[in-house]
Amino acid sequence: MGFTQLAYNTEQIDLERLLQSCDRPGDYCVHSKLVSTMPRLDVKGVGTVAFPVQTAQVRSLVAAAERAPYGRGPETVLDTSVRDCWQIDSAAFQVGGAGWGGALGRILKQVAEGLGCPLERLVARPYKLLVYEPGGFFTTHRDTEKEAGMVGTLVVSLPTEGAGGELVVRHNDRESVIDLCVSDPSMLAYAAFYADCAHETRPVQQGHRVAVVFNLILRGTAGAHLGRAPDFAEQAEVISAMLRTWASRVRSGAKIVWLLDHDYSTAGLSFSALKGTDAVVARTLAAAAESADCSLHAAIVHITEFGHGEFDWYDDEDDIEMVEADDWTCSLEDWVALDDSRPDFGKIPLLDGELLPDQALTDADPDERRVEEASGNAGASVEHVYRKAALVVWPGEKAVETLARGGILGAIDYVEPRLAAAGGTGAGAVSSVALGEQLLNAWAEKETRSWRHDPRREGLGRMLAVLRKISDPGLTLRFLTMTAAGDYKRTVDAELVAAAGQVGANGTASFLPDLVRSNIPKHPGDVLGLLWQLSQTYCSPENGDWREALAAASEAAFAALPHALNPPYDSERPWNRPTPKDLDEQTICDLFSLAKQFGMESRAMGAVRLISKHPDLATPDRAIPRALARMRKRNASLRETRSYRALWRRATAFLLHRSGVPPEEPSDWYIEARLNCNCRGCVQLQAFCDSPTIKETKIAVARPLRRHLRSKIDSLKLDIEYTTEAQGRPYKLVCRKNSASYRQRLAQYAGDLHQMKVLLHTEPDWGMHVSRPPEMERLRTATARSHGSPA
Repeated sequence: MGFTQLAYNTEQIDLERLLQSCDRPGDYCVHSKLVSTMPRLDVKGVGTVAFPVQTAQVRSLVAAAERAPYGRGPETVLDTSVRDCWQIDSAAFQVGGAGWGGALGRILKQVAEGLGCPLERLVARPYKLLVYEPGGFFTTHRDTEKEAGMVGTLVVSLPTEGAGGELVVRHNDRESVIDLCVSDPSMLAYAAFYADCAHETRPVQQGHRVAVVFNLILRGTAGAHLGRAPDFAEQAEVISAMLRTWASRVRSGAKIVWLLDHDYSTAGLSFSALKGTDAVVARTLAAAAESADCSLHAAIVHITEFGHGEFDWYDDEDDIEMVEADDWTCSLEDWVALDDSRPDFGKIPLLDGELLPDQALTDADPDERRVEEASGNAGASVEHVYRKAALVVWPGEKAVETLARGGILGAIDYVEPRLAAAGGTGAGAVSSVALGEQLLNAWAEKETRSWRHDPRREGLGRMLAVLRKISDPGLTLRFLTMTAAGDYKRTVDAELVAAAGQVGANGTASFLPDLVRSNIPKHPGDVLGLLWQLSQTYCSPENGDWREALAAASEAAFAALPHALNPPYDSERPWNRPTPKDLDEQTICDLFSLAKQFGMESRAMGAVRLISKHPDLATPDRAIPRALARMRKRNASLRETRSYRALWRRATAFLLHRSGVPPEEPSDWYIEARLNCNCRGCVQLQAFCDSPTIKETKIAVARPLRRHLRSKIDSLKLDIEYTTEAQGRPYKLVCRKNSASYRQRLAQYAGDLHQMKVLLHTEPDWGMHVSRPPEMERLRTATARSHGSPA
């Protein structure tokens, strides 16, 4: 077992040796027997318990108790084959007495020293009163974190006659067998261990065992200091020198990842609650990292190993062993900073040559196994999931590049709060421009030339906002030039318009045409909207540079527009042909408004001809009339242009041709249909469609033919409703004619009348030398008719 695919950091053997020398007098468990003042134990329904606990009182305790359950996954279950004992909740008993505070203080002092926890922050809170009868036991298990800050468990065994019931505590390859039996009324036995330790209670051989179980809590809020540990200043100084040397020569994104000795849940991982040697290693490494201008964080190492194994029908899935690993993924997630805050750095890959100590995962058991049966009797796919807590170090000056490997947003989150403090002169100070350079380098290193690589569509806007705060036009222009060929989305318009103002007209002219050419085929509406916004923000009669820059970008938009409506065919990747893009009313309005703004009437006429060839993408019955209304409202002088007139004529001709007169209501039940099939069912269905008088028929055919007939009716969109009459053999397909097509045509006609009224109000300015065309009178006539429609 274990994960063996990842290469370890063999270049840092000396660092590994030094960190392993940072041991401490703490251990995974501590236990003892001591002469002590007895506590006063009052139990609801029983009264005050005397010591040693007599058999009669044990029976009373059992009568007041409940069977103790255990956790199995997310469930809590009762199973005496796993756990056979009785429990009383802390709400039903009290532990006190005049001398108990001092006695518990002595125990906690020994526990703090033995486990290596800071005594001033260690608290014991009563959890359960346990009663074991003869034969009572609890198989191997681990305690869950029952409350915030819980680091372990304290068991205090009360004087009771009996034998057996040893507590066995295990951690890694070590095991402690602890006899907690005491019968002397002036003596207590205790054992304390960290929560991640596997432990069991062996069967009670004679008599009983009565024990109070406490949760060990390490108090402290976020930002608390690390637990007390021996002074390893000498090691920290040597480690700091090693880190400085390492940081000066490694590539960007390099890390040192130190696996912690204890197990920690995602919620339980924090610097203030590290256990045993983990705490002293973290404190020593923190001092060394700070001195070497490196960053230290904690994280959870997530490793998923994919492979296959032999499937045995007689084994449980959990027992299937992976025969061979085919692939794996390794990442660092769930980050914790030194102050116990939780920055959102995302998933940063764990790479070969970063992990320490050497072979730390070789004998590790997976935290989770997933098995999926394949077809046949063998060949199951197997996944092993490992989750281990670790300390992670990276060079401070390369932090941005490191974090960008988990996503550019994590790098931005790191930079933003540092901009306010940038420009200082102290140790490790960095200028805002240097931070911006690091961000640009990180973006380039991830090869994020396409903005679609940012899954949350936030990277571009966030980057532009940060660069504007730095107020260096050169950095902003470099970034805009770097990403101009990427995938643009209108959600970042505000930041992009502001960035264009920062780099000026000449800077904008150097990147905007490329952005337009790359994105008009994919997002014509977004790009044209951006160009119009830029023109309204920066163009003025006295600003010729901006007018020239935006005119060139608009020229690029007109040139690229055919690729949006008719994407070019890629013979090398015919399956990947882009989808033609619709032009809605806003897009059409922006397109012709730009033509008017920059005197491109010939380009506008070309766009009219192009649009006319694609009525399904720039609909003459809906999009064009609405666009004309927007254009008239935006700039009344657009009505004077030839392109406006041509668009108006295009929409008018289409609507008059289709809805110049109201649709006629069918006079009979004839349905035009060409079934082109000579099967028995289709012959009957064709005859039904051809009949002008028959409204309903029943066709008795078997299920395959009924399915065939339904498919014919649906694919040809015939005005027929159908149901199945489940009587007799074969069943009958009941077909009823309806007037759905006529009702749809009426609705379409009503919409067309509305759009024709729009065209009446958006009539072009024909000029002094052009007479009003006959279409105007036809529009008035068509819209004046009343057919009972909503129009």
